[in-house]
Order: sequence, then structure tokens, then C-alpha cells
Amino acid sequence: MKMKKWYNVLLAIVTSILYLVVVALWISIPDELTLNLAVTVLAMAVTLVLIFLNRLPLSVYYHSNQFKKLQETIVFFGLLFCIFGVVNYWTYKHPKQLDLSVIKLNSLTDQTKNILKEMNEPLTFKMFARKNDSLAWMALLEFYRTEKNNIQIEKIDIDVRPDLVGDYHISDAATLVIEYKGKRQNVTERDELNITNALIKISRGSDPVVYFVQGHGEGDINSQENEGLKFIYETAKNSALDIRQINLLSTQEIPYDAKALVLWGPKTALQPSEVDVIKRFLERKGNLMIALDPDLNGDHFENVRALMRNYKIIMRNDMIIDRKSFVNGSNGSIPLVDHFDNSIEITKNFKGQIFFPLVSSLEQIPDEILPGVKGVVKTITGSTPFPDSWGETSLKEMAAQDMSYTKGTDKPGPLYMTMSYESPDNRIVAFGNSTFVINAYSKFGANYTFFLNSLSWTVGEDRLISFNLPIVQSQPIFISAPQMGIIFYFSVLFSPLVLFGLAVYMYRRKRDR
Repeated sequence: MKMKKWYNVLLAIVTSILYLVVVALWISIPDELTLNLAVTVLAMAVTLVLIFLNRLPLSVYYHSNQFKKLQETIVFFGLLFCIFGVVNYWTYKHPKQLDLSVIKLNSLTDQTKNILKEMNEPLTFKMFARKNDSLAWMALLEFYRTEKNNIQIEKIDIDVRPDLVGDYHISDAATLVIEYKGKRQNVTERDELNITNALIKISRGSDPVVYFVQGHGEGDINSQENEGLKFIYETAKNSALDIRQINLLSTQEIPYDAKALVLWGPKTALQPSEVDVIKRFLERKGNLMIALDPDLNGDHFENVRALMRNYKIIMRNDMIIDRKSFVNGSNGSIPLVDHFDNSIEITKNFKGQIFFPLVSSLEQIPDEILPGVKGVVKTITGSTPFPDSWGETSLKEMAAQDMSYTKGTDKPGPLYMTMSYESPDNRIVAFGNSTFVINAYSKFGANYTFFLNSLSWTVGEDRLISFNLPIVQSQPIFISAPQMGIIFYFSVLFSPLVLFGLAVYMYRRKRDR
């Protein structure tokens, strides 16, 4: 009898341990089906053996009132478990998250959310990677599923499914394949920028083509020197824009695939024929981004300024001096802008500071002077009011760094550095400075974000606006599924059971005394 009792206790302990192991395995490594099923079957087999050895006592217990109460308890908890299961399934299908971090490290940017809202057709993420490599990817993809709950996420082990690897032409060990409307886009870099850019590309027929005018000393988009524009070129390409160069002297017309033309800081004059090419492009509903730097030694761009007056924008050849908001050490010649109008698409939700090294002023022509022009002009960035700012026109004062306001010659503030023009036919953004996005300032992310927002608005891709590229390269903390399982197992199951056992032991020990 004692041997039998000892044997039953041993089997009961073994069974309890086996069930704890089963729960831990299914939570921490649910993909290991063979191992999990084997341990589960073993636990059930040991349970059947224990029931068989104690069939007579269990038969008596089966007909007792205690067993009836146990049945009721089991049914109650079973129904409660079903309710929790339904709630859990609903929350899985309609996930929500709250990011309390200061710079929103653990949530998607506004741009990504806007893109996902516009994608109405079924969207599928297929993650081709080895099991260990896919963990961090899946954590990032869950952010996307949180915003769009009908995204289908599939994990494909490249070692187990070489057939699919060949069908999808996978060449990198970890590749995300995005499928939408019968099209595919591959992503090999694990970050939000690349995934969202892939979503942009796959949701439209082709990337908007933007032509940068060359041949007048403009910044070279292929140059990595401090004065070049290589950094902004690469950033624009990463924003799913097709950037190309064009020489206006060698073409009669801007190509018809052009979504926008960029005339960015020319140093030498444009020929009348070149200005005519730009004029015809605008007349056929083209869009333009233009930046003219101040040159108090002479004006070489009167024909370009005359063209812009047709669109209610006066691009003056002066230099804004702002003695209240400026970069330290510049004596007011590098204005600093940190307040933006949220009602304007380009600066909606914009955060940061923008500085303009040696910037000229822009002025709006009143509607009554050009009644036939139906477009709307908006001022985007401006200086502080007079007497703290004015438009300097004296080269002598600038050379001596002894600038002061001269009534009748200089224009009093507030003055504007950036303006936009919008009509049913055109979108134009004008700047009084082009050098605020040269390679030398690549660490000043707000300048580049402002440029990209302006370019995105110009080409009609308003959904690209407000994607504030992070200056501080930070990543959310990713916890893998096995790690989450272990945390759950020890914090929710194992630790409470140990504490409960200790409590029972201490209680019985105290009672025996």
C-alpha cells in the first residue's frame, strides 16, 4: 500500500512537471510542432496511466457531490476561457497601440499611416528568412499590422521552402516581399523608410519624374563635395522619386514624363530660349521648384524673375537680415525659422528649425494687380517683423558686416523666404536660397525634410509630406517570440505557482505546530 501510494505521488509529480513543460514549450517555441506534440502526447499518456492506476478511488469520487461541483467549476472556467478567446481574437484582428515615448520610437510615422490608409486592396507581407533572422523583422511588421489590421503576414523559412525562394527570385538571406494588386516589391533593409518606400512604389504605376536643370553652375546632384547636392539627391531617391538631369540649351521641350522641374540656385544667366522652355512647360500644366540666391553685385536673372511675376511671386534680389532669430555668429545674415503654419500642407505637423544662409526675400503680388491669374499664393517661411528684420541691398554694408536699415532702399520686415503657388494647372514653390540643402549641412535633418516636403507637394504627392526623417538614429526594442514566451511563463505561471506552493507549505507547517 505504501509502495503504491509512493508510486502515485511520483507519477503525479512527473505529470505536473510534464504539463508545465508543455505550457512553456507551446508559449516559447510554438513553431516546433514535432517537439511540442511529442511532449504533449507523453504528458497525456502519463495522465492516462495515473488514472488507470487510481480507477477505483476515482470511480467513487465520480459519483460524489464534490465531482459535480468540480464539473460546474470546469464548465464555468471553460466558458470564461471561450469569452477571453473571442476577445483575444478580436484584439488580434483590430490591434491598437499607444506610444508614450517622446520622439515616437515605437510607432510608425504619419507618412506611413497615410500610405496605409490609401491602400484599400488586400496587402500581403511575405518574409523570406531563416527562423532566427525573421524575429526582428516580424516585430517591425507588427507595427504595420497594427495600423492596417487586414495585412496578411506570412513567414517563409528559406531552408524549408527552397521552391518558393526560386519562384520569388530571392537572393538575400532576409527579404520581405510585398504584394499588392498583383505587383511585387522586395525589401532587404529592415527599417520603416525602406518598407514604406516600397509601399509607395507598389501602390502607384511609376515614380514621379523630376528634372533638375544643369548648365548654369547649379549644385551638382552627383557631387559629394560640400557644395554638391548628392545627399539631397539620394534622399529624394529614397522617397520614391525618379531624379534626372536636363540641360535647357539642348532641348526644345521639357520631356512629357516630367512631373516637376527644379531650377536650383543657378550662378549664370539663363538664355531667353531656356526661359521660354520653362514657360511652355508651365503653360502645359507643369510644376516648378525654383531657388535664386541673392547677388548684390548684380542681377543676372531678370528674365526668370519676370516669369515668376506671372504667377504672383516677386523674387527680390536683396538679402534678409534678421537680428532677432538667426544663427549665432552670422550677425543676422543667416535667419533661423522655427515657427510654421500647420494650415499649409508643406509644413503641416513640421517640427524642427530651418536656417537659410544668405537668403533673398519673396513678395506676393496682390490679386487685384493680376486679376486673370487664378492661383493662390501662400507664404511658408518668414522673418521677424520690422525693425528686427529688413531686406538689405547694400553690398558695401554687407562686406563691412555693418548692416543697417536704409529707408527707401531696403524693404522692412517681415519678409518671406519661401512661397507656394497653386492653381488647377500648376504647383510652384519658390525659395530665396538654394544652399540650405548642400552636402555640408547633411547633419541638419530639418532642412532636408523641408526640401522633401516641398518637392513632394510640388509633384502632387501630398501623402509623402510629414515623414520627418529621424536625426537621431534610434530603433525600438524588439523582443522575440521565444523571449516573450519565457517572460510570460516565469512571470505569469511558474513564479505564482512557486509562491502559492510556499504559502501552502508555510501554512501547514504553522498549523502542525
